[in-house]
Amino acid sequence: MSNNQTLTILIILGILMSLTSVFLLNFTSVANSDFLLTIGIWLIEMGGMFLLLHNGTFIKTVYSRIVMGMFVLILVGTVFKIMHWPFNNMIIIVGCVGIVCVYVLHFTKKPIKKRLDYLKLAWVVLLYIGAILKLYHLIFGDYRILTVVLMILALMDYMLPKIKNKTLFD
Repeated sequence: MSNNQTLTILIILGILMSLTSVFLLNFTSVANSDFLLTIGIWLIEMGGMFLLLHNGTFIKTVYSRIVMGMFVLILVGTVFKIMHWPFNNMIIIVGCVGIVCVYVLHFTKKPIKKRLDYLKLAWVVLLYIGAILKLYHLIFGDYRILTVVLMILALMDYMLPKIKNKTLFD
């Protein structure tokens, strides 16, 4: 089974879990069905992110190494936050802003920009700037539905032509 097949199956599983949860939330009184929605949305976004990264050009650039360093900063900041050490929020913010800046720089250097590139840029900016705003309790976690919508639009923009040409799993 190819990597694209595995990720596509995870995305479909996430969609089915999310739809099941929405049905359970609206038409039954099943306890904790919102947990199923959370897991389904997480599968859609993470599967979509890895699918788009695996098939895109970002991983092949020097920018991806810088972004990995920013992820390390976010993880270190998270550990600082768990341990209640000083500067935890500042480290997380530097990591999030760094990822956004590096991705915007990568985007501006692209010679040809397609609709999918704009959707991915909007997803990255909204995800990480939203994380900073949520860190300071300036917005609620409900903003995440926007990132899910952007990811689903990006996945549709990526998958539909490939499905039409029967090259999705190549």
